[in-house]
Amino acid sequence: MNHYQVSFLPVPVSFASYLKIIIKINLIMENVIKVSKPKAAIIGFLSVFIMVLLFSCNKNVAEIPKQSTDELSVANISSHASSRTSIVAVPFEDIINIPCANNGDGENVLVTGATNFVYQLTWNERGFYLSYQSNDHNVTGVGLTTGDDFVGSGGAHDVAMGSWVNNEFISNLVMETRLVSKNTSFTVRRTVHLVILPDGTVTLNRREQTADCN
Repeated sequence: MNHYQVSFLPVPVSFASYLKIIIKINLIMENVIKVSKPKAAIIGFLSVFIMVLLFSCNKNVAEIPKQSTDELSVANISSHASSRTSIVAVPFEDIINIPCANNGDGENVLVTGATNFVYQLTWNERGFYLSYQSNDHNVTGVGLTTGDDFVGSGGAHDVAMGSWVNNEFISNLVMETRLVSKNTSFTVRRTVHLVILPDGTVTLNRREQTADCN
């Protein structure tokens, strides 16, 4: 005796489609085997069973709950949000002791310049998304003992996303500037205090700095 296996996919179909499927199955079965009365009864039973099974699958698919679009929109910072692109210049003029300068005897170096902080901020009442890039501008240094001239460069880029805590977001950024002379090079690391308010206001204030020879 030959055995046949029929696989079904749980997809939603109309009642007319059910009938078409049943007719096609009956035709296939009649062409494959010679139908006797017992076998015809079996085919009829299978046809009814298949129709019930497909109807059940269609009902189950229709009852699957849809994902809440309201919940997704709340989690998305860009929903009902404002956006701003700005440049904030953070100038500096510092005297930094560099132990490796002056042929290893060390000296104080006067470093001047500015860091341009270019940012794009998107925010709403729930939180914000910040993309920023910092670039050093006109950074120079001079050794107060030797008179050596230094030229500086540096920059960074990053992104941040967060929610408001007590109607503000506070963080610290680390910006690096490398200064080079004919005899010495060193890196200055500045910690910048970042504050973002729910109205889109961004403020930057330098907190501390360190220098390492390299």
